[in-house]
Amino acid sequence: MARSQSPVAIAHIVKKIIRNVINRPDYAEIFSNWTAVVGNDTASMCVPHKVVNIGKDKVLVLKTIKGRGLEIQHEAYKILHMVNLFLKKKTFSRIKVIQTDKTKNTN
Repeated sequence: MARSQSPVAIAHIVKKIIRNVINRPDYAEIFSNWTAVVGNDTASMCVPHKVVNIGKDKVLVLKTIKGRGLEIQHEAYKILHMVNLFLKKKTFSRIKVIQTDKTKNTN
């Protein structure tokens, strides 16, 4: 069977992979430093749950206990600003709030 592609230097492939990894924001930092990112008051009311893409938007999904969703929605702009400031660029454009019985991030 004949090869249709010419060989590619491994350095070229590694360079591409490293560039993608370096340019990708580290969302784990948001999850592990949540209190430092948003402050004690907000961190006591909600926790980050996951990151989703909706169309071209990156959405940060937050979990909060039932009855606190409206309060978190009112703070959404402030939370969004603090998270993007922590990441040093506008990464997220929206916040989605999920109300549950527990705020622990157990999926």
